[in-house]
Amino acid sequence: MRRVIAVSWEMPPMYGPRGTQVSRVLGQLPSLGWRPTVICLAPRRGGPHWTEHAAPLPTDVDLIRVPSPAEWAVMRAAFLAVPALRDYPDAGRLWVRPAAAAAMRHLSPDNTVLITFAQPWSDHLVGLRLRRATHIPWVAHFSDPWSDSPYATPRQRAIWRPMEDAVVAAASALVFVTDETADLVMRKYPTALHSKVAVVPHGHRGMLDASPAGPPHDASRAMRVLHAGRFYRNVRTPSVFLQALADVHRRASLQGRIEVTFLGPHADGFSTEADRLGVGDFVRFVDRVPVQDAEAAAREADVLLVIDAPSDGPSVFLPSKLIDYLPFRKPILGLTPESGASARLLRRLGCPVVPPDRSQVIASTVEDLLRRWESGTLGVGDSFESVAAGYDIRCTARALHDVLLRAVA
Repeated sequence: MRRVIAVSWEMPPMYGPRGTQVSRVLGQLPSLGWRPTVICLAPRRGGPHWTEHAAPLPTDVDLIRVPSPAEWAVMRAAFLAVPALRDYPDAGRLWVRPAAAAAMRHLSPDNTVLITFAQPWSDHLVGLRLRRATHIPWVAHFSDPWSDSPYATPRQRAIWRPMEDAVVAAASALVFVTDETADLVMRKYPTALHSKVAVVPHGHRGMLDASPAGPPHDASRAMRVLHAGRFYRNVRTPSVFLQALADVHRRASLQGRIEVTFLGPHADGFSTEADRLGVGDFVRFVDRVPVQDAEAAAREADVLLVIDAPSDGPSVFLPSKLIDYLPFRKPILGLTPESGASARLLRRLGCPVVPPDRSQVIASTVEDLLRRWESGTLGVGDSFESVAAGYDIRCTARALHDVLLRAVA
């Protein structure tokens, strides 16, 4: 059996989409002939990176947990006092040396490949150390853009670019989750390096039973809309959607007709805004909950909601929550730029795509969904099942398996 050493700061019991995605794909590799060992953070129980609400650990995957000085009170105080320290490239930098040392102790000379999963970007710096020291075949999984991130400041780009250059040059293979991200990142590099690129999307855990995933249709009750995931103030927020709801509510009362739930960390900060707009009676914000509770909420929802940040050009992002929605076979309302990875997938699924900053169009789309709900015609299109099946973790893990083999070769 081949060995794969993975470096992923985030793994359960840490709570976050990266840990969920990494544990999900690594859990599939043993069936494809790999024995995975993960170098990951050892979160202090009760500390800033600990939660009881994490996804379950994968089976047949060995975890080597490595503590980080980033959890020391003095270092957390330093990051709060001087936020710019996080830009080298992030707080995970303090973890690079001990993580690389732990990985070195578990490397074997034969039949081993290394894969590093960002974010944090420091995971790639662990890979860079190991690659330079051992020449091990190395796959750098970017997922999102690094120095080209639309959310990065000029200072961050200046710091990150040399790090990214070193990673792109040294890695055996580079993985992105969308074509748009791969194009954005690689356009500044020589064509000779483009052959390293592979696009492997996020994967879901498999389609649920074909029987109805929620309660039977009852037009006498409110249509349930669910958004699962975090927001980032001044970047990705529910504000325009809340304004659209307020506009619809002024034209025809939504009381008793719609219930909207925002589920995830830091979402409750927008409840005051909902109250101010007059929609607080049917919009609620709930902090993070155990994974099984989030899945139960998705089963009971009638519409699942994705909110992306506005973009000047095509959006490069494919949020993992969009992929996680697919097994539930529910209509998905995508508030996302009209051109980009999310929009392309949603159109293939037959789901509505609305620019995230167009309040009037969002309002019209909500009214249309309500009409379909109340008439009993709300559902997914004929293409939904086949398109969603292509994102099954068994499919995406096999694509990653092929990249690992290519790196070894």
